[in-house]
Amino acid sequence: MEIHFHDSEETMLDTVMPYFGWVDTIRAINAKESQIHTTQMGLLQTALFDHGYRIFVHPYGDEPYEIKLGANDCTNREIKMEHNLFNLWKAGEFF
Repeated sequence: MEIHFHDSEETMLDTVMPYFGWVDTIRAINAKESQIHTTQMGLLQTALFDHGYRIFVHPYGDEPYEIKLGANDCTNREIKMEHNLFNLWKAGEFF
């Protein structure tokens, strides 16, 4: 299962059934949909790993990257379950 976070609606142009709303995205996560594309960056959290999701971020004007537990290519920080991924993303931790 994959969840794709798009920080711009423009990066979602070629996706099938994108989720722009908070409630629709939460429903899709709870329904364990196999592939979710959303603009709701506030839902970027490590709890998604517990749901079985691989997490991808699609930044505007740059290549998408995957965030996973442990070492990552997109950051020098080792990601742990207690991290707040949304705050790390807001702070520019991922490159």
